[in-house]
Amino acid sequence: MKSGKLFPITAAALAVSIAALFSACSKIDYGMAPITEITEETPAETDPPETSPPETTSPDKYEVKEFTITPQEYSETLQLEQVCDNTPHNYLMGYEGSGYIQIDRREYATFTVHVPSTQYYKLTLQMCAFDTGVNVIVGGALYNNGEYDTYDGVSKGVIYAKDVTAFSPFTVNGIYLKKGDNRITLQSEFGMAYMDKVIIENGQSVSDSYYVMSNAPINSDASLKTVKIMNFFSEIYGKKTITGQRVTPGTNAEIAAVYKETGRLPAIRVGDLVCAQADSPYYDENNTDLDLAVEWSESGGLVGYGWTWYSPDGSSHYLSSMTDFSIGGVDTGKDISLASAETIEQLYGSGEIPRENYLLIRDIDRMAEKLEYLKDKGVTVLFSPLSDGGKGGYWWSGSAEGYLWLWRTMVNRINQYHNLNNIIWVWNGGSAEFYPGDEYVDIVGENVYNTTGDSGNGRFMGTAFYDSSRAVALNECVMVPSAEALEQDNAHWLWFALGSGDRLIDENGQLTEKYSANVILEQVYNHKNFLTLDEIPKFE
Repeated sequence: MKSGKLFPITAAALAVSIAALFSACSKIDYGMAPITEITEETPAETDPPETSPPETTSPDKYEVKEFTITPQEYSETLQLEQVCDNTPHNYLMGYEGSGYIQIDRREYATFTVHVPSTQYYKLTLQMCAFDTGVNVIVGGALYNNGEYDTYDGVSKGVIYAKDVTAFSPFTVNGIYLKKGDNRITLQSEFGMAYMDKVIIENGQSVSDSYYVMSNAPINSDASLKTVKIMNFFSEIYGKKTITGQRVTPGTNAEIAAVYKETGRLPAIRVGDLVCAQADSPYYDENNTDLDLAVEWSESGGLVGYGWTWYSPDGSSHYLSSMTDFSIGGVDTGKDISLASAETIEQLYGSGEIPRENYLLIRDIDRMAEKLEYLKDKGVTVLFSPLSDGGKGGYWWSGSAEGYLWLWRTMVNRINQYHNLNNIIWVWNGGSAEFYPGDEYVDIVGENVYNTTGDSGNGRFMGTAFYDSSRAVALNECVMVPSAEALEQDNAHWLWFALGSGDRLIDENGQLTEKYSANVILEQVYNHKNFLTLDEIPKFE
């Protein structure tokens, strides 16, 4: 058992959990891919992995290492046309020094900075760009990933800029550099960037002040179980990180693969309610995934659900490029969150609300039935719909006003109109402009798709702009977070949920190590800083 005041589930309950684990692993359908990596794979049927439940829970083998930080005042400005090998230019106005450099998509510029101490630094890049993302990579060796040359160092985040016509500053904080020489690479992930200079100065990572959270659910009528879960979150926040795993709809294939490698089960099973939306291509009228979630909850696990919401019109897709449905068509001037279905239909029929309002409420009501199914089975749901709205790419993106109306309407309607008391609302809109306010959010989630071992501390610190008192979770990640990286940067996410499908396993349900090395996965699941299924309370 891991250290701390925790309550393991019984061996019998764990055995039930393992039995349920493999009850629906016979077919793996990768389902939805992220908007940055769309695939069309349909793997063949496979047999479920075979294993046996452990007789007892083994003790953790790994402990945290200490990191020495020596804060020291420092600031240096580097003119990129002087320190990089890229061709200098000078036909634009507003640059400093003798010119600037230009990088197109997948091109990069590298330079070396000599810092006086091992500590956190911040980098400010002065550039103008056109719909560009510049990746900031520390260290690593040059290699070809099969598509282009890049460096396999640690990415400290991507600087996004859209049609910035004058040289402007963009800052990344929390960059851990060791005393002496450090190589930094600036690589265009997409678009074109004109880069003038960088300023390197002492910075900071996540401070302990972040680890104070409100433990009261936003629903004042929340069930006792839901309240207990929120209290547990507040007790461990900043001390432990809860393990979580996203699954292919209707299976536990990813969890089975993790268990086979690590001997441990994640504490949170995360599904996607796309399987419960009748007009999506992944609809399962038999509620297979919901029943697996019920079994998981009964065995002592926590249950999470996202909702890749296929647009409620005839074009039905979640990507904005694949549907004409838009949140921009919503009438945000009317609060219809508590109106009856009959009243809403009458308002639509009389032309008092547009079709978008009517269709969205209809879908929310249909999904509420599925959430009620889980409520009746005693399942509390960590519910995270409308993912990454502030980043674009989805039909619920593009209009902050429309997004906020939809989020607040959904919360009010599910909590008050449908009287569901089993929901913990996890917002991961990804932009301060899209944050609906603490009264509509229980947990703030961030999706981080970094594949170079970064702790995500930059994104963690960025949540300060939401002006929120909520705990922060790594709602989805491609690569399992390293215990050392999280400790080094003091980035103790409330939980992490590793991505599903071909981000983790192949069509036979075997770990691929495409993003997460098995040795790191095993270390995380057997580390004192991470909580697995056998190390959380059984909430009733």
